[in-house]
Amino acid sequence: MNPPFSGNLDMASRLRALEGAFSQAEQRIVNLLAQDPQRVAQLSVTELAKLAATSTATVVRTSRRLGFEGYPALRLALAAQPSHLSTQPPAPLVADISDGDSAQQILGKLLAFEVEAATATVALLTNAVLTDAIVALSQARRIDIYGVGASALVAEDFCQKLRRIGVFCQFYRHADDALVSACQLTAQDVALAISHSGDTAEVIAALHQARQSGATTLALTANPRSALARKAHLLLLTSGRELGFRAAAMASRTSQLLLIDCLFIGITQRFPFARETLQKTHEIVRERRSKKL
Repeated sequence: MNPPFSGNLDMASRLRALEGAFSQAEQRIVNLLAQDPQRVAQLSVTELAKLAATSTATVVRTSRRLGFEGYPALRLALAAQPSHLSTQPPAPLVADISDGDSAQQILGKLLAFEVEAATATVALLTNAVLTDAIVALSQARRIDIYGVGASALVAEDFCQKLRRIGVFCQFYRHADDALVSACQLTAQDVALAISHSGDTAEVIAALHQARQSGATTLALTANPRSALARKAHLLLLTSGRELGFRAAAMASRTSQLLLIDCLFIGITQRFPFARETLQKTHEIVRERRSKKL
């Protein structure tokens, strides 16, 4: 599945958004165009393939992975680029958070990193993909959501939101529970699996079983080449770039939650009584809390 970038995202941002999603041959092409985009813009597809020690089909596939219809469109975009594309994040994120950073510096770096990740995620998702996902979720008899670790928090958040408007939804963080539920799904149901890497075995197994059961499957991941992505009817791609072990999990979760909120609002728009139900559930919880006080 090739992510059709929405908006006019610049080349460097596209490369950062898809970092880690390229095969070895594709990465050789990406390295060449990042090092000297002006030179690559002058090369034919055959010349670039030879220079990257790969096939012309791989050049075309890489072009499409970057959001272009083909190599000619990529060449036009490269011609408008500066002589060197920096795929490093803009300041102040040239380096990861250091032990000597003040609390305010940490906050600033996290904010800049998460804004960049969220912006890239928005550019990765087209209206058509989002609409297809919202329609599928809105029409589902039942929704299963799978996630492990930090992704389980996102799964739980989405499930809690959907329950507030009366949608039948369950989330699963344990492999056995997920498989038991997935095998009971039907063609009327939807399964959503969440994994930043797309390589979480438990989540992959659950989505595979859900697809085998006939359910519509959605994958929310940063890796379009992952096993999880291949199990999905619909791919919801988030920015794949990470910066060090401390900031990465935070930014990936922020991008996931941004997408979840978009899906939830889209579903709410399609339910005529959603606002009334949200108000009702809000009031009943507030009353209970007030009585405890």
